Amino acid sequence: MIGRRRLIGGGVTLAAMAGMAGRALAAPDRAPVVNRIMLTEGRVWMAAKINGNGPFLFIVDTGATLSFIEDAFAKAQRLERVEHSGHMVGYGGKVADYSWYSAREVMLANGIRFRNMLFTGVGKRASPDAVGSFGVGLFISYDSDFDFMKGEWRAYLDGRPNFDGLTRLPSRLSKENDVPRIEVDASIDGFEGDFVVDTGAPGMTMNGRAAAKSGLWASDRPYAVSTASGLGDGGHIRTRIYRAERIKVGPFVFQDLLVTVDKPGTLSEGRNDGLLGLSILSQLHLTTDVSAGLLYATPNGAQRLRQGYPLGALGLEREDGRIVVDDIGAGSPAAKAGIRRGDIIVGDDIGAILRAADGAPGKQVSLKIERGGVRQDIGYTLAPWF
Repeated sequence: MIGRRRLIGGGVTLAAMAGMAGRALAAPDRAPVVNRIMLTEGRVWMAAKINGNGPFLFIVDTGATLSFIEDAFAKAQRLERVEHSGHMVGYGGKVADYSWYSAREVMLANGIRFRNMLFTGVGKRASPDAVGSFGVGLFISYDSDFDFMKGEWRAYLDGRPNFDGLTRLPSRLSKENDVPRIEVDASIDGFEGDFVVDTGAPGMTMNGRAAAKSGLWASDRPYAVSTASGLGDGGHIRTRIYRAERIKVGPFVFQDLLVTVDKPGTLSEGRNDGLLGLSILSQLHLTTDVSAGLLYATPNGAQRLRQGYPLGALGLEREDGRIVVDDIGAGSPAAKAGIRRGDIIVGDDIGAILRAADGAPGKQVSLKIERGGVRQDIGYTLAPWF
């Protein structure tokens, strides 16, 4: 695994050699071109030059149908502002308009150039170190390998010569309403679904429609309370985190992994049931077969990524000017201490209460609640419970 500083440094060196490499690769049956990637902090990173400047760090996000770039960065680089008729739907179903920018040339470290690449502008970076993200279109232009162990994305400009040693997954490179996606069939504790292959997601998620169909949104098994938000004006939605006993992708089985489940009834875009994220993808060597529209994989021997969940366990909403518990993690220290759904938490700032109630194992939490007009103090110690 290489550090991000070296990732950028390697981008400078390889990009400077791109002209020579391009000439060398003009022969028939040319070898794949290699671009460094890095998996760290639950994200996949890649370096690229924009209009000859850089290189800069981008997040690799195969679950995104578009590539994004920070507005301030785009303006500082004097990227061309373009008119575009598209809209984006955020969590909660709100539609938002965004600025759009065109880069004359995006050059990856391996020398591959993309002319007049379109980016969607966003006001806030997904990470302080990333100026933007590359969506799925970049990775279904060629047969590609995602080799997390070597830290390489390899592109076969003439097509991959064979898929020896790889297993074809129940998958497809689809275009629903001209929106490209890499999809794979998978099961979570017996529920069979259709999931988007998403290197931008840290783990596996299930949307609200699938949650309703599967019955996995349940209060009789341990779970943590969380929220999900994203690019868009839809705010956040309530989610729960469960521990799945068995996730199956083709012949490959993964056990004891966390799955985030959206609240049933939450707007679910497209026909898919959720996202297959890095908690599983990082354990596989992935290869796309663009002409056949398929995804191949084989286990890479990597240790699974460390997963965690918020220990605060409280879901809070403001009702009639008061802060009310609308969800509480089943089996959590907060639930065992006696906090119930419908309790009023005494205070004015939801954010401050959530911060006070969350933290590392061993933290002492003290809250004042009101129930039936009677106030009481409740204290407990944070600890994982499933």
